[in-house]
Amino acid sequence: SCKITPLNQVTPTPLLPVWVMVDAFNDLLARQASSLGAQRRFIADAAHQMKTPLAGLRTQAELAMRETDPRQLQRSLGQLVRSASRTAHLVSQLLSLARTENLRDAAAMEPLDLCPLVRTLASEWADEALKRHIDFGVENDVGTAPILGQPILLREMIHNLVDNALRYTPERGMVTVRTFGTPEEVVLEVEDDGVGIPANERQMVFERFYRMPGAPGDGSGLGLSIVREIAAQHNARIEIEDGIPWPAARGGGAGTRVSVHFPRQAE
Repeated sequence: SCKITPLNQVTPTPLLPVWVMVDAFNDLLARQASSLGAQRRFIADAAHQMKTPLAGLRTQAELAMRETDPRQLQRSLGQLVRSASRTAHLVSQLLSLARTENLRDAAAMEPLDLCPLVRTLASEWADEALKRHIDFGVENDVGTAPILGQPILLREMIHNLVDNALRYTPERGMVTVRTFGTPEEVVLEVEDDGVGIPANERQMVFERFYRMPGAPGDGSGLGLSIVREIAAQHNARIEIEDGIPWPAARGGGAGTRVSVHFPRQAE
């Protein structure tokens, strides 16, 4: 048998104040507007940035089709392959930026050790560094580097930092990835002895598609924008400084040291 509780003995569920519901609804609308705004900006940026390289690819392909000299044809095809590679890199960076922005409010953070993650990812760049004749190394001067992070986003961050360093360091240069800790922070550094970033450019390089005037290489101008977005999601701060002068600096430049400072998690 079931027991029926008289209505006069039912404890009413307390209602939330109206202002709490209004604030929650306004917050939802604000987040939705921010998300839609980010999507509109991304689509506009992507359309603008893709227009030029795609037009260039078509022009180069048309020129190659008209070539009758085998040597000129080979040269044209080589240029076409390089342009296609640059365009593929741009598309990859655009997708990475979209992915990191979409995870802004949904990324699930977890306790992890930054040291083994850095070693694993750095090893994936060893062949590329060797191909470019760059002295590439990893330094970990802490036993563990506990942080609260999202592994997918951290992989993206480290890949972009190392890719940038290798792209802008000439042959026979040096690139070092290191982690170290303080009682309050875990620091990830990527340092090179390449061309360097002037002090007056160090905020601009975090803007989307910004490339320093006269910058070598074929970057997309998105790498550090992605790094900044991921750092913000981890409550981390980024600093850009001159690289420490190497003994007989082989890269021939002032060098760059990009450091990301994460809050240290209790072990």
